Amino acid sequence: MIKWPAIIKYQGDNELTYISNGSEWSTDQDLHAVVYDADDRLIDSDGALFSLEEREDSFVMPRPVEACFELEGMVDLIRAHFSSIGECCVSKFSIGSIAEGITTVGQFEEN
Repeated sequence: MIKWPAIIKYQGDNELTYISNGSEWSTDQDLHAVVYDADDRLIDSDGALFSLEEREDSFVMPRPVEACFELEGMVDLIRAHFSSIGECCVSKFSIGSIAEGITTVGQFEEN
């Protein structure tokens, strides 16, 4: 079970995609139109990782993988994301939890 919000990390790309909840995942056709790479991952608020290759009809069905994202890795991932979108002072960025980091990505998307 995915704990929302979540982000998508694309292989070879520092930009992240924020997904606020399961309803957005289910209804946003753009999220299902993408052909995901074998190494693209959805990362939920607990740090659980999901592959995005399996489809049922025209919908991508996230499947859990036996790995988990750690807090330090999430900080690095978000710093790279902010740097790629032109945010300054990313070296000072820190978070107390993976959920906090994902929420921060979402807040920047809203602005």
